[in-house]
Amino acid sequence: MDQKLIEQLSRLSKIALFTLIPLTLAFIITSYFSGSLTIESIALDCGFSIVVQLFTYHAIQAMLKSNNIQFPHGTGRLENFSGFLYGALIVPVSIIILVLAFHRMLFNPTQVSFSIAMLPLIPSIMRGLYLYTFAKKIRSQFESPIAETFVLDQSVGIKFDASVILAMMLGYFFVEVGFSKIALYFDPALSILVALNMFKTALQLLLKNFKVLIDLPMPEEEQILLIRTLAREFQSYDSIGNIYTRRSGMFRFVEIELFLNSSTSVSAISEITMRIENDLKDNLDNIKLKVIALPSDDKFVKS
Repeated sequence: MDQKLIEQLSRLSKIALFTLIPLTLAFIITSYFSGSLTIESIALDCGFSIVVQLFTYHAIQAMLKSNNIQFPHGTGRLENFSGFLYGALIVPVSIIILVLAFHRMLFNPTQVSFSIAMLPLIPSIMRGLYLYTFAKKIRSQFESPIAETFVLDQSVGIKFDASVILAMMLGYFFVEVGFSKIALYFDPALSILVALNMFKTALQLLLKNFKVLIDLPMPEEEQILLIRTLAREFQSYDSIGNIYTRRSGMFRFVEIELFLNSSTSVSAISEITMRIENDLKDNLDNIKLKVIALPSDDKFVKS
């Protein structure tokens, strides 16, 4: 990965993390003075998002310090673990918010100061627009999954904040025109929608990252396809050593030890590997193949 890209991502992650902390405090303070359960829900979401940003920041800093940067998706599975942890924390929190929202709506409707509640949403949108623009600029210059994630996340966040502001403005309007009783139900209803969105997002993150964090064996039918591919190439090698296979998320990792005649050139080994890889790709998606060429007798020639 390009050193300039890592430096740009480092700056992006640093801004994202260190602007999220004061923004979270602003949401917490505003939720207290406005009495808004919706803002309280957003504050909790922001608080747990700090965990994710910390992991992302740490992963990028690790890449920045590395002498040989080889990890375009982060350092190991740190990002996947942060996504899984965020999902695990948000699922119970969103359920609690749903219970509180329904209780407030049914038994204890509370007057909310919509004018105060809207205040932290404005800097939140400004932050989102800046991060979206910055990440989009990085994405246009480099191929970066991290930048792509930032672009998608901030796009959703901007639309979400804008929707909440519009709902708050509608609630404020109803209070001003004298429909205060109707306005009492705006905030709990909105917090229910926020909690449902949090629950959906957290559940998706849990399932997606769990599959990546847990290695699974390749299904038997896929292993048979692999054996058939090697059988078609039986004239290209002397014998087969160990075959390692695993599934990690959407990817299939295959490592094969092939014993070849010592007269086999490096270019011939590359051709054999390419044929095996292309054959596998015709039958299986997202294959990551590694062929380890071992000499049957002495050692390979260099040409």
